[in-house]
Amino acid sequence: MRSIVVAGAIALCALTGSAANAADRSAQCELVVKGKTYINGRCNVEDMGEGSFALGVLRDDQPIPRKGFYFAYVDVNGDTAEAKWNEDRKEMHANASLGTLMRKGACWVNDIAKICVR
Repeated sequence: MRSIVVAGAIALCALTGSAANAADRSAQCELVVKGKTYINGRCNVEDMGEGSFALGVLRDDQPIPRKGFYFAYVDVNGDTAEAKWNEDRKEMHANASLGTLMRKGACWVNDIAKICVR
């Protein structure tokens, strides 16, 4: 259910063009999946509330890069989080599950993924 709410909020931000809601800030980000690093450096981070966030997302004023880009959503629920990412840099939906992650410092990790925002 929360995923539906998050998706709805993202869609609403896209429709209204509200820069205050999309890509709230820039931070040091890391996205590693199955040992391969997809994001390592500054990226846009969107606060989704209650500890949940999206990283690698574009600001409303940023064009979609020709080669595409990677991004992930981390839906925090207490001590764990469910994460999804776009897996294919040209895909505009985060449909690929990264499973349940546990917090480890500034990162959320499991056997296949590491997602950090510093």
